[in-house]
Amino acid sequence: MDRPRLEYVGFGAMRSGRNEACDALYFPLPYGEDVGQGRVTFEDLDAARVCRGEHMPYPGAAPYRRGDWVYEISDSPWLLERHEYEVAHYRTPLLETYRHYLFVFHGEFVEVIAQGIWFDRPDPADPSALPVGHPLRRLDGRAAPEIHTSPTGIVWELRRNPEAVPDLVAGSRLCSQRLYQFNFVFDGQSSESASVWLRTAEGRTTARLDRDWVGTFATLDGVPSAEDFFEVWEAYVAEVAARRREMGKVP
Repeated sequence: MDRPRLEYVGFGAMRSGRNEACDALYFPLPYGEDVGQGRVTFEDLDAARVCRGEHMPYPGAAPYRRGDWVYEISDSPWLLERHEYEVAHYRTPLLETYRHYLFVFHGEFVEVIAQGIWFDRPDPADPSALPVGHPLRRLDGRAAPEIHTSPTGIVWELRRNPEAVPDLVAGSRLCSQRLYQFNFVFDGQSSESASVWLRTAEGRTTARLDRDWVGTFATLDGVPSAEDFFEVWEAYVAEVAARRREMGKVP
């Protein structure tokens, strides 16, 4: 591969925790640096476009210098357009959490709107897979489960990211880092139900408790303990228990 390649695997694939594939940009490593390819994975990719050209397409972007190839576009009209569309049709604001990224290659540009980006080198044997330690990969297999039983009788697991907190904070400047993971255990099977994500933007670090297809339902500043989320988590567990009882299922 001697040109960049944009791979789209479907809405929500990254955040849904699928370890086998992700939305990503693959690119050849610079000559003389190494062989093979590098990769940029996208956190919650919203939109992407590719165009040819050798001149910077935005006057607000920093002047091009040899070696520069990744930019964040401020006051982006494209991001504003996508924000207005999402708010009008889905009540989903983008301006505070999404960014417009520009990737410069020889004779072409790749632009994306996403919540974050992460750089790595894919495994040649399985180039679409998320490697162990990728911030958007689930913690199953990396962190031992802590078993809890709620007052409703539902069994759930807590997994804590084993990485050092300073490293997680540093990484959260580029992409959300999975800090804690909450798994339900039903019929002997453990599966993620919610996760706490760490993100640093404009000098502020926050942790948010998210559920797939629901979004954020608790946010705290700094790097809180998992226990700081237990009250809101147990309230959700109680809701799940009530629905299971209505369906005739035991906890």
